[in-house]
Amino acid sequence: MSFDSAAYLLFLPAAVLLHWLCTHRGRWAVLLSASLFFYASWSVPLTGLLLAEAGAVWLSGLALGRWRHPVLRRLALGLALTVCFGLLGYFKYFNFLAGSMSALLGGTWDAWDIILPVGCSFYTFQAVSYVIDAYRGRLEPERHPGYLTLYLAFFPQLVAGPIERAGDLLPQLRAERRPCREDGVAGLRLVLSGFFRKVVIADFCGRFVTAVYSAPAPDGSAVFLATLLFAVQIYCDFAGYSEIAAGSARLLGVRLLRNFHRPYLARGFRDFWRRWHVSLGRWFTDYVYIPLGGSRKGLGRQLLAVFAVFALSGLWHGAEWSFAVWGLLHGLLFAGELLARRAGIGPARSRAGKGLELALTFAAVSLCWIFFRADSLGHAALLLGRLFSPWDLPAGLACLGLTAMDAVRLALTLTLLPAVDRLGWGEERPQDMTLVYFLLSVAAAWLIRLDGGGAGTFIYFQF
Repeated sequence: MSFDSAAYLLFLPAAVLLHWLCTHRGRWAVLLSASLFFYASWSVPLTGLLLAEAGAVWLSGLALGRWRHPVLRRLALGLALTVCFGLLGYFKYFNFLAGSMSALLGGTWDAWDIILPVGCSFYTFQAVSYVIDAYRGRLEPERHPGYLTLYLAFFPQLVAGPIERAGDLLPQLRAERRPCREDGVAGLRLVLSGFFRKVVIADFCGRFVTAVYSAPAPDGSAVFLATLLFAVQIYCDFAGYSEIAAGSARLLGVRLLRNFHRPYLARGFRDFWRRWHVSLGRWFTDYVYIPLGGSRKGLGRQLLAVFAVFALSGLWHGAEWSFAVWGLLHGLLFAGELLARRAGIGPARSRAGKGLELALTFAAVSLCWIFFRADSLGHAALLLGRLFSPWDLPAGLACLGLTAMDAVRLALTLTLLPAVDRLGWGEERPQDMTLVYFLLSVAAAWLIRLDGGGAGTFIYFQF
């Protein structure tokens, strides 16, 4: 059940209504039932896998709450991490590792038929953060199995985040909430903003990106334009999902983390990763970067921690070497900026310098997106080769399949991005403006679908 499907437009109001009609003591059961139904719409057997992981994490949390001996506590932590990372490793990385090892030894590997559970990377990271925080004494382990399972399975953010911390989400799920106009209006605005980003902008841009990236030998100009459009597509796709998730949760009286802060306005790569996929950045900072020493143990350890974070982040996104290269490229850019700052080369202060920093950051991030979007390292190398070869603009436009009307509509939708940002996370607007925006969003989305744009699966569902 995708957020932009008709089924979800029926499911969400029903879940919200049942939630508010129920008394506080029974709301966890309503939300958990709705969340499991939502996930079972993808796969009933894999719902059992989610419940098994939740059970293992719950038992480990109980053990950490009762045991005081360091050896026993490490045993409880180790068993929980083994279950979480073991399941993720098998379903997501087994074929990748086996195929890479076989290729290294000169053989071939017939991939096993393994289905990656939707959202596995997200709920596994939430489970891991819960266990580690309980082990560190940062939170009291949850004794109620229903609430712990609901923390992992909460349907608005189950499939693609944001990756919430138990210390932030569990107290909200336990609290006695009351329906209020502020939550209703804010939730509706976020849902509409996310819907617009996904259906009107991301899916429309995706048509042209797919046409170029699936072409056997696209012109360099087509690769250039498609890569810029992919930068827009992936931002609007993932930020759109995150806003629909936050809006859905807000309708239930729960506030989720804001996962994107206008990342393409970043000036530098440290700034970019403070704005892009915020919840993942926080997770890697707390559970990888800081434990490896962070900035506390010298430059060498800091650079090691930086590359470890970005290499793991790349592989977290996908079990392909192209994702690993994407992560390492960001690591190189991040480390280069770090070294420049240590050498006294600070951020620009003039307006022109700030604009140049913004442009260079966006250009470098967009170039890295080629590795993210390509099917393989070989495909990425082909696209880069075409990008830096002589261009034939008419051939490039033909490869994109961009008509004059498409160009006009694309320009109009992109000019709406700042307004979409203000609508989703801005200050409260009058209800009549929300209704106007709703009508405009539905009309534009309907026109694009009629014109053959179609709906595309959220990109981050595959992770």
